Amino acid sequence: MSGIADLCARFMTAERLKALKAALSAADEAHVYGLAGSAPAMMLASMPARKHPVMVVGDSLDDAGYLYHDLSRILGDDAVLMFPSAYKRSIKYGQIDPPSEILRTEALNRWHSDKSLRFVVTYPEAMAEKVASRSDVDTRTLRLARGAVAPMTDTARWLRDNGFQEVDYVYEPGQFAIRGSILDIFGYSYEMPYRLDFFGDEMIQYARSIPKRSSPNSRWRQWP
Repeated sequence: MSGIADLCARFMTAERLKALKAALSAADEAHVYGLAGSAPAMMLASMPARKHPVMVVGDSLDDAGYLYHDLSRILGDDAVLMFPSAYKRSIKYGQIDPPSEILRTEALNRWHSDKSLRFVVTYPEAMAEKVASRSDVDTRTLRLARGAVAPMTDTARWLRDNGFQEVDYVYEPGQFAIRGSILDIFGYSYEMPYRLDFFGDEMIQYARSIPKRSSPNSRWRQWP
């Protein structure tokens, strides 16, 4: 047994685990008092898995960060996600934080589809921000496949119409770049840019990370 698992087992004794399960089975909510430090994360990690992820709300960004760190160390990174504010500081300043937008998009995408996800950690300011409905996200999602006919000009027009900015080199979400037959897109669904290679109107190759050098010997991390 690992050190963290042993610590959780020592904290969540059989009596405490039995009391927690009884409280959760008797009502939709349970009140637990006197927890400090990493104790809330250890208690949450001991809860039985549910059909949908559990939303864990911290009092502030710092509290949510501590909870996320503890839960991810106990359960693993795949079981826990952070749902932060999309803004760098307060929403009133209007300064978008692209990495946080990626985290928000990932949490929304995995909420209904990933059974391994158990907890989504957030805080009041992040929950107060509006999110697009699932139908709106589906209608404004660009889907491309290798070998499909997808003219680059049409793809670039779609990106511009949906708020993407054309730049020389992509370095943050919401950007795309065109160089010859290559189209680089930095979207909001993955932490790295996508690179698409076209032959006429057909997309023949694509990768999730852009090679450091655009030479014939550059390696592309492809996916099916």
